[in-house]
Amino acid sequence: MERKVTKTAFITLGLICFLFVMIPAAAFSWSQATHAYIVDRLGARAGHDNLDEMWGSVAPDFFNYIFDPGLCPGWIADQTQGTYADTFLKVWNSADTNAEHALAYGFVSHNQQWGADHTAHVSCRTCGEDDGYIIVKAKFLLNAPVDPANPEQTFGDVFASLGMNPDMALLVAHEVTEEAIDIRLRNEVDPLIGRKLATAARNETKRFQPLLVKAFAADYAAFCFGGDSSTAASELTAAEKGHRKDMIFLGQAISQSEPVAAQLLAEQLVGVLSELGFSVSVETVKAAIFSSIAICDDYKAEIDATVEFVGENLEDHGITYSPKSGPRKTGSGGL
Repeated sequence: MERKVTKTAFITLGLICFLFVMIPAAAFSWSQATHAYIVDRLGARAGHDNLDEMWGSVAPDFFNYIFDPGLCPGWIADQTQGTYADTFLKVWNSADTNAEHALAYGFVSHNQQWGADHTAHVSCRTCGEDDGYIIVKAKFLLNAPVDPANPEQTFGDVFASLGMNPDMALLVAHEVTEEAIDIRLRNEVDPLIGRKLATAARNETKRFQPLLVKAFAADYAAFCFGGDSSTAASELTAAEKGHRKDMIFLGQAISQSEPVAAQLLAEQLVGVLSELGFSVSVETVKAAIFSSIAICDDYKAEIDATVEFVGENLEDHGITYSPKSGPRKTGSGGL
């Protein structure tokens, strides 16, 4: 079966459109560097200090780069990020070694039910809106002027003039918002977060692949491949490998100075939009990134609140472990 996986770190807007239609839960999450930062804080608080947790925290999005319907991306993405604990806890409950539990700890921290993604796209903790933080800020960006000297023209107007419908425009604004937060996080809070992310993707966290297969291959095979476990395992492994390349690029990009990072990410997004038939300039996307950087001036409070929220929920659901004594086992997360 043919695989369709991105070969570069460029976020595929065609894929994002697919995700928006097929699995809305996968959209409007924190970006990967932010997930890595959140679990890095949680791990440090618990006395852990390893890259496995960081890789685990970004791994649930590994199928966001797959959009071949024959590979059932909606199903697997819902399994890894989904609403129900009996899906995303499969990784935790499949872990046996301390290293696997470190990976699984990060993985579970990502979930949308009571993990980091909950505050990103379900209910923010500090923004005072009945929506996730990323959604709220993306909507603000669409209403922001492209040029302060000409406040009548907003980014929403520009995207509409390019033929984007409101959903597509919101998805582009969402992507820009995530990038802006990653840039600010690296520049203002953790100068090494990009390097940590890239290192985690290169590290011996490759033992995550057999854990992923243990957790999901049988069900994936039954759902998508007529019980062919070999194909299911192969597709899971290939997708996770592609995700590593993407995370290395992202880590390297945000490790640059703010202007350079914005330029790289703008060029990336313009290239993808061009392939989709939208002719937008790099300068416009850079302006959107810088505008979003300003709009997200309260991002740190939301991330701090998310760290507390996720930490409490991990503890409440029995997702704890000690590198020396091992994990506390859990069944369905108490739900």
